[in-house]
Amino acid sequence: MKFLLYIPPYRCEGLSIAHIKIGGLTLYERACRSAQKAGFDEIIVASPHDITLLPDAYVTIPVNKLPYGGSVAAIKETLLEAMAGERGCVCLLDGMLSPALLATHPQEGDARVVVAGAETGIYFLEEKTFSKILSDEESLDGMGDFVQTTLAAPAGALYHRVRNLADIKEGREALTRSLHKPLGRESDGLVAYFINRPCSLQISKRIANSSITPNMVTAFGLMVGLVGACLVATGVQWIMALAVLLWQLSSMIDGIDGELARMRMTASHAGEWFDTVVDDVTNITFMLGLGHGLARMTSEPLYFHVAAVVCTLMTIAVLWFYVEFARTGIASHNHFEWGFESENKENKAEEHRSLIRKTLDLIAGGFAWVAKRDFYTFIIMTLVLLTLNKAAYFTMLTGATFIGVGSLIALGLRAIRKKLRAGKQAAQ
Repeated sequence: MKFLLYIPPYRCEGLSIAHIKIGGLTLYERACRSAQKAGFDEIIVASPHDITLLPDAYVTIPVNKLPYGGSVAAIKETLLEAMAGERGCVCLLDGMLSPALLATHPQEGDARVVVAGAETGIYFLEEKTFSKILSDEESLDGMGDFVQTTLAAPAGALYHRVRNLADIKEGREALTRSLHKPLGRESDGLVAYFINRPCSLQISKRIANSSITPNMVTAFGLMVGLVGACLVATGVQWIMALAVLLWQLSSMIDGIDGELARMRMTASHAGEWFDTVVDDVTNITFMLGLGHGLARMTSEPLYFHVAAVVCTLMTIAVLWFYVEFARTGIASHNHFEWGFESENKENKAEEHRSLIRKTLDLIAGGFAWVAKRDFYTFIIMTLVLLTLNKAAYFTMLTGATFIGVGSLIALGLRAIRKKLRAGKQAAQ
């Protein structure tokens, strides 16, 4: 299906509406990336001849630009030829939109998309309707008069009309709010939801239009975490307090890279891998640093030796995870399926599972919550700030042991179950 992006000739704050930037993207870039993500095959851009639209490296589908002069009527025949032979989506670029606005559309007939009853300037049209609009109108601004059927946008769809500076600011706030993840295993943990995310979103909002990339943020978070690991290894109380604050800061920074990627619609599998590896490196080095710091503080080298053993187990578990991630095509611990969890996550009550499977499912759910970085980072920070260094050490040691040893056992059982299942299928 083709996507016709009509850019009207009016300006906002001295700029063409296409060049207004919100969340690191111009409205034009956001519309094109949304169309690509929604599955359109080609983008046709009807734009005033006096504005320049630069190519977007993230848009890989064909983009056919058709500049017009005084009115769209001047390129009527060209537009009809470009859109000929199939239904298409016509979008009046008058604000900020998201892929969800374009993802759901009728298989046939004409429809206009609305969000909470408000018009969006997005229309799914048959070829004959599009031809009629161009014949009766000098521009595409009056499309709503030809389409009576409305299509409600799905949940999560974002649309915000832009006319002035106030609209730009409101759009930025709306985009920021849309990035606040819900509580959940594959979303935010308790600390991230109530503390980290509100802070990180404010930072992301302010740097979105800068040249800072998500990978730069991830690398900065790694540096902050490693500095924290080095400082906590000193065994000096006030320096250790500074170290856990830095570690908590790195946990908060961990959310900014993903927020920027979603704001700019540049999320990638490689970026998610980088984020996962950085989290694991930061966690393991901090555990090692805490063991070294407590050993220096108490003159008991056993604290460091035990931490080194546990960190070794964690490293083995993490590398095993990476092998499984690569095999299954994921790049995050949050998306990993253990194999004994409920297959019907939407309605577990209707799934007939044994008591053992229900228990394992419950344990897996609890494990996923406790193992979230935001949770244990906050707990360790609080204990060290209260000078309960041994409590912090044993809390982290217990958690790291549980994660390291438990993961190795679970991964091993998962591998055995996989082989048994494959053998049973081969026998059948």
